[in-house]
Amino acid sequence: MDPIEPFSAPRVSPAQAAPETICARPTLLAESTSVPLVPAPQLSVVYRFEGLDHVDAVYQRQADGFVYARDGHPNASALAARIAALEGAEAAAVCASGMAATAAVLLSELGSGDHIAFAEQLYGKTISLIDRELRRFGIEATGFDATRPDSLVAVLRDRTRLVMVETLSNPLLRLPDLPGLATIAKNAGAKLVVDHTFAPLLCRPLDLGASYVVHSGTKLIGGHSDLTLGLVAGSQEEMDRLRGIGSTFGLSGNPFESWLACRGLATLPLRSSRSCATALDLASRLSRSSAIRAVHYPGLPNHPDHDRARTVLQGGFGAIVTIDLGNRHRADAFIRNLRQIPFAPSLGDVATTLSHPATTSHRGQDPALLDRHGITPGLIRLSIGLEDPNDLAADLEQALAAVS
Repeated sequence: MDPIEPFSAPRVSPAQAAPETICARPTLLAESTSVPLVPAPQLSVVYRFEGLDHVDAVYQRQADGFVYARDGHPNASALAARIAALEGAEAAAVCASGMAATAAVLLSELGSGDHIAFAEQLYGKTISLIDRELRRFGIEATGFDATRPDSLVAVLRDRTRLVMVETLSNPLLRLPDLPGLATIAKNAGAKLVVDHTFAPLLCRPLDLGASYVVHSGTKLIGGHSDLTLGLVAGSQEEMDRLRGIGSTFGLSGNPFESWLACRGLATLPLRSSRSCATALDLASRLSRSSAIRAVHYPGLPNHPDHDRARTVLQGGFGAIVTIDLGNRHRADAFIRNLRQIPFAPSLGDVATTLSHPATTSHRGQDPALLDRHGITPGLIRLSIGLEDPNDLAADLEQALAAVS
C-alpha cells in the first residue's frame, strides 16, 4: 500500500460558493506554526478520509486516525494515556460513566454459565448490575466479605471468571487485602477487578495483583462535579477487547467530558493531598463528639483496617469520612442544620458535600445485607473538599449541637 499522505481538505473561496453552501460547510481552523498550550476539545463525531485506501489503513491500524467518536476520539486517547501511566498499566479506556466502565469489564469477561464473586460492600448500583441484571444473561453471582479472604475461597467455583472489590468500600471505607485476594483469584483461574474510585493516587491496584482497575472519573479525578465518565486500565489485549465492547454496547465516553477530565487530572495530586489531610483532621475531631455513634475513617487508629492502610496507602487515607448518628431522624436533623455543607449524593468535588447512603447510593438494596455490613439509616458519608478545616469543623459542630 502506498504511504498515506497527510489529509488536506480543499478550500473554497466564498466568492465561488452559494450562501447555502457557505453556511453548510465547516470552516477549517486557521493554520499556525505555533501550537496551543492547552490541547483543544475535538468535538467532531466523524472524521474525513481521502479515499478507500485511507479508511482501510486507519481501520487496520496502518495509519493513525479516527473514524467515529463512539469508536474513539483524540480527547479519549489523551485521557486514556494519562490514566494508563498513573495506574502503571499497558493501556486504558474511557467509558460514559463509572457504571459503564464496570459494565464494559463484565461484558468483556463474562458469558452464559460463568460466575462472578463480588464483595458485598460494593456500591449499590454495582451490586444491582452484578447480582440482578447479569442473571438474566445466565451469569451467576455470589457475594463475599472482602475483609475476610476465607469467605472468597468459600464461594469460588470452577466457572468463576472475575472477583470484584473496592479499594476503599462505599461507605464504610474497609480496605481489603488486595494482594491476598489477587492470589486467591489467580489460583482459581479468575481475574481481580478493583473499583478504585475512592483512592486514586493512594495506591496502584495493578501492582498489587489486580487485572483491571476501574474508576468513576465523575468523582475525584474530574473533581468539579461537572462531568460523567468512567475509566478502566489493564493490559493492552484486555483494553482492545473492552473498547470494542464499549463501542458495540454504546458505552464510550464523549470528547468534551474527556477534555474536562484531563483538566481535572492536572490538579488531582494537590486536591488529593489537601482533602486527605483535612479528612484526617476532621475524623479525629468528630471521633471525640458524644453526638456521634461511630466514625469510620482508615486513618484513625481504631479503624479495623488501619494497620493495612498505613502499609498500602501512600499520601493519605482518602477524602471520605463516614459517621453514624444512630437513626434516620438524627441524620435528617443533622443534614437540615448544616449551613455550608450541602446534601448532594455524589463525592469528589472541590467543595465538601455529604450523602446519606441508605436513601441514595444503597437505596433499594437487600435490608439484611445492609444490616450485615453496618449500613444503617443513621449513616452520613462526608466527601471532604478544599475548604479551611476550621470552617468545616465549625459547621459540623453546630449541626451536631443542634441534633444533641
